Amino acid sequence: MRVTADTALNEYAPAVMPWLLRAPVRNNQLLTLLQSRMDGIVVPESDLLMLRVLTGGGALAGVAVCPPPFAMLLSELAEGAEPVLADHLVAHAPQVRRFTGLPDQSRRLAAEVAARTGGTPALLASYRMFDIVQVVPPTRVAGRPREAATADRDLLVEWSAAFQREALADHPHANPAGPIDGRLALGGLLWVWEAGGEPVSMAAMTAPAAGVVRLNLVYTPQRRRGNGYAGALVAAVSAAVLTAGLRPTLFTDLANPTSNKIYQEIGYRPVQDTAMWEAG
Repeated sequence: MRVTADTALNEYAPAVMPWLLRAPVRNNQLLTLLQSRMDGIVVPESDLLMLRVLTGGGALAGVAVCPPPFAMLLSELAEGAEPVLADHLVAHAPQVRRFTGLPDQSRRLAAEVAARTGGTPALLASYRMFDIVQVVPPTRVAGRPREAATADRDLLVEWSAAFQREALADHPHANPAGPIDGRLALGGLLWVWEAGGEPVSMAAMTAPAAGVVRLNLVYTPQRRRGNGYAGALVAAVSAAVLTAGLRPTLFTDLANPTSNKIYQEIGYRPVQDTAMWEAG
């Protein structure tokens, strides 16, 4: 087994995406990470780390992508891939210390890297992926959903930054303006819940990849919480996605019981767990 690194997104993505598309729901994070950069929603990083894990015969046995300074995102890995991947990272990308993937595999990779560098592996976060096939919309929530418009741009950038400070306090933050501008330009990927004539909550989605979209950036300002806006908005966006013949997914932080409860109440069901581990 060996690891190869690519430097050109337009070569790497076509090489690995057919393999990832065998399980488009489970691989939706990697697929949308690559697709969003190919579509221009996110500007491809000059130092985007793109790795392939290959068997001795050259068959793909795993995919790993790291957009610095964020965690490396892992596909399901073939048995025995973690030591080989750890060897490559320690030799060629020692700055990569965080890994998100299936819980056992991200833990083993962090432990392998830690063993080679004198670190101590630590669990940073546990997540759960959900999908939905039938929406149960909340009742008696004031207001209505609508697609976000260019006039909402500055507010959405502000809310996106607030979301990062609150939900991702212990993780690196991206410039929120770029992804907001990219989604607005593409259209249909940003939504708001409007009540009393003004936006009170937001939600975003990724561009479709193999018929799957992922909802994220669900945020309601503190003073607007407790009114059911976020749950109603996610339900409305999910229903629109399903009507378009696409499959909605989302991730929750297992440390946040509120979001886990809200999404399951509107019809989301667990698919798989993932975890972020650090090599220390």
